Amino acid sequence: MLASLLPSWPGVLFRQRPDLTIEMAGGALEELTGHPVEDWECDKGLFWELLHESDLEPFRHNLARCGSESAGLQQTFRLRHARTGRVRHLLEFRQACFDATGRVIAYEGYWIDVTRQTTAERRLAGTAWKETLGLLTLGLAHDFNNVLAGILGLSDTLLEQLPPEHPLRSGVVLMKQKSQQGAQLIQRIAQLHQARTGQRGYFNLNDVVKENRDLVRRVVPKRIEIVEELDPAPLPLYVDGTELQQVLLNLVLNAAEAMPERGTLTLLTAQQTDVPQWEHGAGTAPRAPIVCLTVRDSGIGVKPRFLPWLFDPFFTTKPMNVGSGLGLYNARLFAEKHQGAISVESRENAGATFRLWLPMADFSEADMALRQFQQRRRALLLCGQSGPLLEGTAAFLRQNSYRVVIAAGDAEELLNSSDDTFDGVLLLVEPRDPAPLTLVRLLRTQKLPVKIVLKAVGCHPDELAAELSAGADLVIAADLSGDTLLKRLADVLDAPVD
Repeated sequence: MLASLLPSWPGVLFRQRPDLTIEMAGGALEELTGHPVEDWECDKGLFWELLHESDLEPFRHNLARCGSESAGLQQTFRLRHARTGRVRHLLEFRQACFDATGRVIAYEGYWIDVTRQTTAERRLAGTAWKETLGLLTLGLAHDFNNVLAGILGLSDTLLEQLPPEHPLRSGVVLMKQKSQQGAQLIQRIAQLHQARTGQRGYFNLNDVVKENRDLVRRVVPKRIEIVEELDPAPLPLYVDGTELQQVLLNLVLNAAEAMPERGTLTLLTAQQTDVPQWEHGAGTAPRAPIVCLTVRDSGIGVKPRFLPWLFDPFFTTKPMNVGSGLGLYNARLFAEKHQGAISVESRENAGATFRLWLPMADFSEADMALRQFQQRRRALLLCGQSGPLLEGTAAFLRQNSYRVVIAAGDAEELLNSSDDTFDGVLLLVEPRDPAPLTLVRLLRTQKLPVKIVLKAVGCHPDELAAELSAGADLVIAADLSGDTLLKRLADVLDAPVD
């Protein structure tokens, strides 16, 4: 019975040796990875070769933990398909098998492809932030209206009398102050709309809270008292600053909504040496020293039966069409992405306390990330009509240490995905094919930091449309020798991005 089910299993059932070679596997192993079972049975480095470079350390850490977790371990990681280079998101359950001496002799478990689910969640996460952004913008627009009203009122008065030394000079000064306030509010709106995720850097958590203090006070109703208790010492973090701001504001807005009448919203920052055991939370306790951000409210609290589900996607206690159920889930994703955790403590009618736990930066993280970037293979997104030429080009580049991902009509989605960072886009351009020009226009409009290389197929490079050639960093002929192609690619990819 089991043998008949294995071929149609939607994921992969496996038994791996300690070196991660496959002892037994059933299901869509070759479909998910691009390698047949025979390769997995003998190649000790195959798993590590396909594992996404950003998931190497987390996977090693969880693999070490698996040996001490008798109930097994669940995690999500990414593998690159060997033939297409595309990233697959896999949900894994893994349980260690031991011999009589307690030594790990094998791992048993399963993989399930959750790529589509992950893509959908990311799109919905963007929608959730737009929802929050709408609330923030409304609050800011209200304040800006008040500023404009003051400016217009003073302007009407000054239009009647404007002698050089008139006593209304103080009104001009006030108008200037109001104008400056208006400019600051506009700047804040622009920053919120233009901020992009994906770039990590060093941030002092205290500074992040202080920089958002004015914004928080403007969007939280005046009936709510805001209290800050910030650690006197700097609390450095190596995080995505835009995502940290989003998490902070989401937690603040949730706290404000939990206090429909009056209440106190408290923001605390602190350094700790360990994380207390939590009953309700998500993520992994980070390494010490630990930075903790606490958002506490004195509102209606959370019903006990809801607490286990707060950080699940789409779970919300709000009425239908009011909340997306992704705000706290985004906070969970942020914590897990930065090797941290988020927890909640609450009692009905006694408020709620959310704590975000993150590892304190030791200022070696950027150097490590730079080394990983320098050691990685050059990455190219390959676009063109399916066929031997496309497959042959991909194979040639991979043989020469390039990492190649083949786009199948979704180049824009791949370029904007956080799973991959591309150095360039190589387009195989055929006569009268409009797709390359559309993609080049898109790349130039969005100003993505990638080089554009055109390879003319079935025509001379001079025959390509002028706009297409002008938008490219390099145009090459189809009959260019392999050595020359590699040299010209290296030259253009090594050149700084404008």
